[in-house]
Amino acid sequence: KSMSDSVHVVLCSSKGGTNPENMLNRFGKETLEDGTTRGGDILKWKRKAEKYLIDLGLPYTIVHPGGLINEPGRERELCFGVDDINSLTENNNVPREDVAEVMVQALKHEEYKGRSFDLVSKPAGEGTATTDFIALLAALGGKDCDYSLGEIA
Repeated sequence: KSMSDSVHVVLCSSKGGTNPENMLNRFGKETLEDGTTRGGDILKWKRKAEKYLIDLGLPYTIVHPGGLINEPGRERELCFGVDDINSLTENNNVPREDVAEVMVQALKHEEYKGRSFDLVSKPAGEGTATTDFIALLAALGGKDCDYSLGEIA
């Protein structure tokens, strides 16, 4: 039995990777006297790791959550999108518990293999709490994140 038959890597990354100017890329970055930069670029490095995982050929699921919030899970409608675009809500955050639940569901359902997507939730009280994780994925219509967008360090 090969390793790819028994492994399914589920990676929690970050939303925002298509925008090189995202504020997360500025943390720890300094401009040197010669104009070059050092440090920072966390989303670029995360995106590079994601692309590396994809290129390995192992079964994977990559989740890009929006801003993480410390509120109870299983109470909100979850929304998947790709490439930092989500037409279902303007909200850009998601409870940590819901991120963990999506990652567990990815391990339970074959349909999640080979997929990469963004995850946010509708605000509390708006929509219906997500319980059907196959329908949630199907709503993407087969779309996945496009790794030709953004910069890879």
